[in-house]
Amino acid sequence: MYLASKTANTHLPLMVSVSNKNLQYKPVYGLFMVNQRTIDEILGSLQPTQKETIQNLRALIKNTVPQTTELVKNGKIVYKLQEKDFVWISNYQSHMDLDFSMGASLDSDMLKRRGVAEKNENVRHISIGNFDKVKPELTKLLKQAATLGFEHCASK
Repeated sequence: MYLASKTANTHLPLMVSVSNKNLQYKPVYGLFMVNQRTIDEILGSLQPTQKETIQNLRALIKNTVPQTTELVKNGKIVYKLQEKDFVWISNYQSHMDLDFSMGASLDSDMLKRRGVAEKNENVRHISIGNFDKVKPELTKLLKQAATLGFEHCASK
């Protein structure tokens, strides 16, 4: 088995042994993703357009809800409010999502649920392909979410 290095967003070979019902062991090879631990590591691993979108999102969140605290959690940029996860940025190859922890209580047709993959019933996200196009809706939702707070959300 290969161990993960301390580099950000690195795909490293991983080998494990898997047994079948006849107790024969076979090596299985795959890739293991190492999560970034700092915002600089996340930004350094992105394409220029992705980096620009994340920088725009970061500025929007900080300007709209300045009382949030920014940190990296599970390889994502997360914003805490009242010591709870408020919103976070999920990065994909073709787009970014801004996830709202209390999204089910917000009012927008743009908010989507991940279906059975989402473990928390309250979480909703907006896909961001073109930042300028969704900026007004994001601003509205960030303000609404900050005003709403967490009282209505079930604890994790």
